Amino acid sequence: MPTMIDMFSGMGGASEAFIRAGWEVIRLDNNPVFSDPESEHYVDNTLFVDLKKQQLTGVEGGVDFLWASPPCYEFSLAYSAPRSIAMREGKEYEPDLSLLKATVEMIDTIKPKYWVVENVAGAKKYFNPILGNPVVSLGSYHLWGKIPPCTFVNDPTHKKSIAGDKYRWHPLRSNYRAKIPMWLSRQFLNAVEGQKQLTEWL
Repeated sequence: MPTMIDMFSGMGGASEAFIRAGWEVIRLDNNPVFSDPESEHYVDNTLFVDLKKQQLTGVEGGVDFLWASPPCYEFSLAYSAPRSIAMREGKEYEPDLSLLKATVEMIDTIKPKYWVVENVAGAKKYFNPILGNPVVSLGSYHLWGKIPPCTFVNDPTHKKSIAGDKYRWHPLRSNYRAKIPMWLSRQFLNAVEGQKQLTEWL
């Protein structure tokens, strides 16, 4: 059975298509509400992990695909984000890159066949020196990594939730806004499975 690791999984959007396709999916998140079966926000297959301190072990060499969506708050150019505030005040700004470094360490440790790191456009300044240029950009989604050759298509009708929506005052609003849509999860499932099917004949 093919295996996927979904880091910073939140509400599980990135791995939803993989779950539905019968993959073994391990979701990792540092918010305990997603891993607690008694919570109304519980998401199947989620493990509570502080990824700054703890790395997943026991899956080295057996992971087909790893997805990571580190929190974008420190990289965002949105008006109320700390980077934008610092720019308006003429102050120097350096984001915390510890979660990105933990992601790279995870990739180096478990050596997935394919992997993706997803974030916002504002992350390019900080991610590019470490990961190189994004390999795919689809609307507000910018993706770095090792990805099978594939044509990806943006959904122009998709918009992330914005201030004023029903989640504006919700404690998990950032998770609702960051949830990866099904159309994007499905395209990566198709890319990875298509490449797998091709190599079976080589």
